[in-house]
Amino acid sequence: MKGIQLTFALVLVTLLALTGCAGGPGTTTAGGDRPVPTAPLTNTYWQLAQVGEHTVETGVRDTEPHMILLDDGRVHGFSGCNRFVGQYTLQAAYLLFDSMASTKMACLDDNIEAPLYEAFSATAGVNLRGKVLKLLDEQGRELARFEAVALP
Repeated sequence: MKGIQLTFALVLVTLLALTGCAGGPGTTTAGGDRPVPTAPLTNTYWQLAQVGEHTVETGVRDTEPHMILLDDGRVHGFSGCNRFVGQYTLQAAYLLFDSMASTKMACLDDNIEAPLYEAFSATAGVNLRGKVLKLLDEQGRELARFEAVALP
C-alpha cells in the first residue's frame, strides 16, 4: 500500500512540474522554450499586419495603419490614409465595433482602408495571444491581424 501511495505521489509531482512549464493564462511560448507575455488589449499600439488577403507593409509610425483600444470603450487609429474613431464593446472573446467614423482624405486605389473598415464592421470576436491580436468573424475566421508594437 505504501508503494502505491509513493508511486501516486511521484506521478502527481511530475504532472505538477510539467504543468508549471506550460504557459499559463497571459503567456505563450516562443519556440516552445521561453514565455512571451500577452500584450494588454487596451492602451496598446496595435500595428496592422494583415487584413483579408492584404499583407500590410510597415513604415513610419505616423503613416502606418494601426489602432488603439482605450479602457473607456473608445477606439482610434489610422487606416493608412484616414484617421478613424469609434467605440467597441468587449465581453469575454466577443468584440464589436460601433459608431465608427473617419476623416475623408482622398486615398490611392491600392490602400487597405476599405478592407480594414469592412473587417471592423464584420468583427464578432477577438483572439489575443502573445503580441498578436486577431479580429474574427462570427464563424471564427480571421479578418485582420495586428501586432503589438508599444506596450504600456
